[in-house]
Amino acid sequence: MRKWSQNRYTYMLVMPGLILYVLFFVIPSLLGVVLSFTHISQFSFQAIRFAGWINYVHVLTDSYLNAAIRNSFIFAFASTVLKVVIGMGLAVFLNQQLRMKSYLRTVFFLPAILSTVAVGVFFTSAMHPTTGMINNFLTYIGLDALTQHWLTDRQLAIYSLVMIETWKWAGFTMAIILAGLQSISKDYYESAELEGASSLQKFKHITFPLIMPYFNNALIINLIGGLKVFDLVQAVTQGGPGSATEVFGTLVFKAFGSGRLGEGAAASILLSLIVIAIVIPTWKAIARKEVEV
Repeated sequence: MRKWSQNRYTYMLVMPGLILYVLFFVIPSLLGVVLSFTHISQFSFQAIRFAGWINYVHVLTDSYLNAAIRNSFIFAFASTVLKVVIGMGLAVFLNQQLRMKSYLRTVFFLPAILSTVAVGVFFTSAMHPTTGMINNFLTYIGLDALTQHWLTDRQLAIYSLVMIETWKWAGFTMAIILAGLQSISKDYYESAELEGASSLQKFKHITFPLIMPYFNNALIINLIGGLKVFDLVQAVTQGGPGSATEVFGTLVFKAFGSGRLGEGAAASILLSLIVIAIVIPTWKAIARKEVEV
């Protein structure tokens, strides 16, 4: 009782967030697990019955599953690498004493606050093979050979989505890493300069080790987002052409949309397990390399 009295304000502050977390995350997650083992036909909850593992079997034998897994991995890893590399480059560049650095930071971060649907609609138009802005610009400057069917070529469509994702979120990654760069004391660099260290040596032995926690966070956030992608794919290609951009998120959407709620829940659970199996080992591997400041 005494302990409660001493910490009551802490509990009172935490309680609203904890209640919301339980209501909107824990309970729906548990209901999703239960739903994945049931059969519901066309949104009729009156005819609900236990289905065992059959929903998982249907998901794992879906003809689009292989394409969805392959595309999800391609999208997640390619976009994560590009976002982290470009974001780090922008962060290092905008951490310098530049006259317009505040303006440039805003410009590069701006795409992250735009609606994904709006971004998808814009790039669907911009990447049109005949009337799109990108191909018209390439033709105008004499680079006709570089024009492509960006979103209708089965081999190219998933990589076009990767480029759109990178454009939208590289600035967000920049903001995370920039926060890490600004937390590093200048004393480290002054000591390194006295020792005659080059810019590359300072980045390798001072900057990168000290921003490792921020780098780890940026990498994990982007990796999770890439594996769970749905809105961008749905807004731009809806999984097409054919199954060229089908991802796990679109499989879940199509299952729920057609009334196969049990299969949709099972696919969601499988996606969560895949994300956990990839993200946790990655996070731990990088965390072991972090250094104390």
